[in-house]
Parts: sequence; C-alpha cells; structure tokens
Amino acid sequence: MFNKEILTQILDLPNRRLLFEEILNTLKSFSKLEDIHYTDYDTSEGKIPVITIAKSLNPEETRYLKLFIGAQHNEYSGLFGIIEFLDKIEKSIVDLEDILINNQILIFAPLMNPYGFINPKKDNKSGYYLRNGTNLNRYWRKTFAPEYESGEDEINQYPTPEHVKILYSVLKKYWERDDIQIYILDFHETSLLVRFKADLIANLQKDLISYKFSHWLKEGIIYNIIKLYNIPYSRKPLFIRSTPNADHTHINLTVNQLESVIQNLQEFAVKNEKKLPFYFCYSNRSKEFCERLAQNVYNKLKDVLWETYFPAFNHHFHDHGCFVNMNDVIKRKGVYSMELETQKHFFNIFDEIEKSKADINYFENKIRMIKMSIQLVVESINEILTLY
Repeated sequence: MFNKEILTQILDLPNRRLLFEEILNTLKSFSKLEDIHYTDYDTSEGKIPVITIAKSLNPEETRYLKLFIGAQHNEYSGLFGIIEFLDKIEKSIVDLEDILINNQILIFAPLMNPYGFINPKKDNKSGYYLRNGTNLNRYWRKTFAPEYESGEDEINQYPTPEHVKILYSVLKKYWERDDIQIYILDFHETSLLVRFKADLIANLQKDLISYKFSHWLKEGIIYNIIKLYNIPYSRKPLFIRSTPNADHTHINLTVNQLESVIQNLQEFAVKNEKKLPFYFCYSNRSKEFCERLAQNVYNKLKDVLWETYFPAFNHHFHDHGCFVNMNDVIKRKGVYSMELETQKHFFNIFDEIEKSKADINYFENKIRMIKMSIQLVVESINEILTLY
C-alpha cells in the first residue's frame, strides 16, 4: 500500500486530517471480510480504530489472544505494516483459516495517538505526545497493574488517558480469564539507532579510552561489533563507571582492542548502510518467547536487516510504564509483552519536509526504508501468529 502518494500526504501537514480519515476508511473496508470486525472509539483527541479477527468473540472459546499496537508517538511502520498485513489477507496471500486455528483471536490497534498523527508540531516532537503533553507509552503499567506504585511520579500528576482505558475495555473480558494466553507486540521506532552509530563512528576514535557511553544502546552497538567480529577481550565488566553515581560508562578495553573495534565498526557501517536497523525487547517473563520470535524473523529477513548478534534485548534500561515493563509486575499469568524498535522515519517532520524539497532522491530512498520497516512488521506479525 505505501507509495509516493501516501508519503506526500504525510508531509502535507495542513491536510493530515484527510489522510487520517482515509486510513480509517481503509481499515474499515477490511471488515467486509468474514471474521474481521472493525470498531472506532471516539475520544476528545480523535477516533481510535480497533480491528478484531476471530471465528468467535466468546472468551470461553478463546485459547490465545494476540494484540498488536501501533502509532503511539510519530511512528508509522506499525500502522502501515498492519494495513499491509490486512491487505494480504484480503488478497488471499495470507490464509485467514490458518491464522484462526487453535481458537486464536487477533486484535489490532494500529493508530493509538490520533491527536499526534493529525497535529505534528514542533512542541510535541512532530506528533509524539498526547494533547496534554504526556507520553501515552507511560500509562500501560498503571492501567493493567494498578497495584504497582513505584516509578510512576512522571504520570501520576495527569489523568489516565482515554486511549488506554479504551484498549483495556477491549481486552477486559479476555483479561479476566487467566486460561487465555495473551501476547502483546508493540511497534515502535527510534532515531537513536542511526544517531548513535554515527556518533560512535565520529567520536569514539577521537577520545578512545575517555569516550563516555551515556546510553545503554551505545554500549549495545559496540558489544554487537565485538561479538559479530569475534574481537577478544578479557577485562570484565566490559563497561565500567568511574564512580558509582556516574551517569555514563567507559569501555574496558586495551587501546589495540579498541582500535580493532573502531575499524570493524566502520566496516560494519559501510556494509549495512542501506539495511534497516532494529531490535526486539522483552521483560523477564517474555524472554524465551521474544528471543525465538526475534531470531526467526531475523533469519527470514537478513537481506534487509542490519547484521546483529543480538536481535533481542532485555528491557532493563528504563523503569517506566510501557507494555514491556507492565508484563513483569502484573498479577495475571500467561501474558507475554514485547516491543519491536526500528528506525524512526519522521523524527523531525519539518526537517523531512525540507529534505523532500531539496533532495531529488528523497522519495525513492525514504519509501525504500519505510517499505523495509513494513516488511519487518508484517513478518513479525506472521511469526507471532505461529508461535505459542
């Protein structure tokens, strides 16, 4: 589905509402197919579309529920990936009968932040936030695990958004039956994958031993290079803090080892320049399932994905209320929640608009990268439907 016309509409900010309505109509059109149900829910920030695919909506006849979330904050590959997956069902490329075996229900919430989608502004990070300036991705733990009280200071001052209440109400009758296994895959995008790789290439060689690793993902990129290229190291831990309270780490390698890392990082960057960066992340409870999912997807899409020794990471790096962290604190058993992070395509929509005017290859390159993201989303959906 994704093409130059849609990309042009994304960049046409005054008419974003028209694109939003077109997307709702497209999603609604799939409900003409047997066993596909469409509902949209009115909120003060716009309509939230939900699609359910099931032979029966009766919880007593349900063994598995698989939930897919998209477009919480100015990210679109989950949204258009879900549309692409539904389009494949409509065209009989994906067999609906095969999907619905084992009394399985699928629920798609592809566009969870209508306000951000319709109103990308500089003061809301190009559509990242809700109308009141909060981050929707912080409220899932509070909603599904109200007994959890720690680490919620950033959101307690605001009311729980309508968005999460709606999704909770959609799941409620299934959630209350703990004999139903629930799998949640939340589609995200991040600019850090590209930005941090560029920063490491530009600055690590300048500082060598004194370079400050200020984010876990920078450590992850370097550790990935060490494992991919089998660079030996003996000092442990690999990353150390100069003081217990330091907000950064330093790499614990010899100069020769570090020079080898830099050389291989540069080779890696050239080799993977046109490939899609990504990773899955999981909580402790979801580790085994997510690692299988990530490895299977990676094996099938190696031609388009950047090389990695670690297709999945533990989501230990933030203590906030996202779906992944919700998983380990809820009382309900049989819930497995994961995120897929891939490249952010519209980190700054205003910069993207200017690039589209100045670069004659902009549309070709942007569409190519977005289509790779969509392919990753579709394959992730396909794979999670076959795993139990």
